Amino acid sequence: MEICEKSKCTGCFACVSACPFDSISMKEDLYGELHPVIDEHRCKQCNQCKRVCPNNVTISFEYPQKCYASWITDNTKRSICASGGIATMISEYVIKRGGVVFGTAYDEKFTPSVFYAEHLADIERFKGSKYAQSIVGDGTFLQVKNFLCKGRLVLFIGTPCQIAGLKCYLQKDYTNLITVDLICHGVSPTRYYTDEIAFLIKKYHIENLADVRFRGNDGKNYCLSLWQNNRKNNSSDKELVYMKPRYEQPYFAGFMLGVTLRDNCYTCNYARPERVGDITIGDFLRLGKRVPFQYNVKQTSVVLLNNEKGLSFYEELSREMGATLINVERDYSERLEYRPSLLEPFKRHPLYDEFRKRYPSQGFVKSIRSVLRFFIWKEKTRRIKKQWKNKIKTLLSFHTA
Repeated sequence: MEICEKSKCTGCFACVSACPFDSISMKEDLYGELHPVIDEHRCKQCNQCKRVCPNNVTISFEYPQKCYASWITDNTKRSICASGGIATMISEYVIKRGGVVFGTAYDEKFTPSVFYAEHLADIERFKGSKYAQSIVGDGTFLQVKNFLCKGRLVLFIGTPCQIAGLKCYLQKDYTNLITVDLICHGVSPTRYYTDEIAFLIKKYHIENLADVRFRGNDGKNYCLSLWQNNRKNNSSDKELVYMKPRYEQPYFAGFMLGVTLRDNCYTCNYARPERVGDITIGDFLRLGKRVPFQYNVKQTSVVLLNNEKGLSFYEELSREMGATLINVERDYSERLEYRPSLLEPFKRHPLYDEFRKRYPSQGFVKSIRSVLRFFIWKEKTRRIKKQWKNKIKTLLSFHTA
């Protein structure tokens, strides 16, 4: 039995979560993508999996009512956040009100997975972008439902397809549920990420891995960086042990270029101006390009308030946060000037087919390095030339001064 067309499956775990006979499990296919597999001996043909699959129902999308350029003023909290620190701020607000926050964090093996937090200290794990598909797990949506039925305020932050999966699983609207969807570039299969990290740990003899980062306001934005516990000082400080800029790092480059995304991401149903969550957050790309913006563009998030629930929640939050949260209202059309993820899915790269051809026999690490070797070489050459030009320009300006 096929739950939905495989090319449309997002791996959201709604079908796995809803099966009353525990007959569905997520397994990797030939290309490392997670897809549901049905145990025909346990399946009772109840079709509950089909009824909760977002690809088989009409999803409700809403056009944003307001658009803000936003950021928190606490530089320390924002240092390892992707842009404005808005997800962290919303999470803290919910927990201070006795709520529960669901978001993506690394597990003990540094695999991105969805967890929940009930204490402020626990949301530190959610900070920073994790550029791989996060595993929802077969019990997560049930945990959300149980908290909601107990009357707890629940915040769920995830990709639009994860939120669609949650809503279809719940099959009703809960007034105490706030959903925040991320403006999603697309996701690479989790297997690609775990293989890359395992390779780097072995190659660079990394012990006691403490963190993996892709973004941050710490001078290492758009770099894949690995950190281990600082053994020299016997402290909890993290020591940087590996860092490469995005287009010189094979995993990161494959993700950014659109070589290694899940197949369904290239035809994503959620890459549209209308949104599936109550609130949408992401980078405010194109901010200030057409209409001047007097603040720091690089440390600013876009916040879209998509319905009355999201609007009232965020306005109440903003009043309470006061001067620690800055919201500058902008026209939504400004953010729509960057088409990928909001007007159309990210495009499939010409090297995608070559990567897929190699992957089944070579695995991720060898395949991506073979496919991108010339691209990465050009990027390194371009960076070195730029550095030398800057050095020469500095020397000339010094001598003419």
